[in-house]
Amino acid sequence: MHRVRPWRDRQALGALVIAVGAGAMALSFRALPELTVVNVSGLISLLSVLVFVGRIQILPLVRYDRTRLVVRNVSRTYDVPWAAVRGLDWDAKSGSLSLTLDGGRTVPVQAFSRWPSFGRHKRVIEELEQAREQREDSGRTGEPTVVPAPGIVELVLVLPIVVMLVALLVKGAAAVLS
Repeated sequence: MHRVRPWRDRQALGALVIAVGAGAMALSFRALPELTVVNVSGLISLLSVLVFVGRIQILPLVRYDRTRLVVRNVSRTYDVPWAAVRGLDWDAKSGSLSLTLDGGRTVPVQAFSRWPSFGRHKRVIEELEQAREQREDSGRTGEPTVVPAPGIVELVLVLPIVVMLVALLVKGAAAVLS
């Protein structure tokens, strides 16, 4: 499968945020006088934010071959047969790219959305339109396959809240018992 070249500045910013956050975590481990439950919960919250930023900035991608188009977004992956694609749409106001499928259904393409494009979206649309013109209709037809993202997204969002609640309960119980 061919992969549409991602926007390197988006990935570089994601990697930079992760590197700075990881450095902050490493420094905070050294600077903490003791590892209390509240301190650990704060570090876990920071780690969760880093994982979430990495997932949003680095994970989305678009791949294609002669029979299908695969769009991997943060929350789901779409495996779309070319025969079901009716058009590619760029909304300049929101800065989002989407596919229009049979029946008017739309699929967002997060790898190339909500990020300053400086006209680069035109190259992406041209590449996908060219691939669509060269498609083979002998492949799979019909509805796109939608695969939800693994539960890591929900875990990353819920983990800091649960850890903070446990930290507060432990701290409260310690205060009551002392």
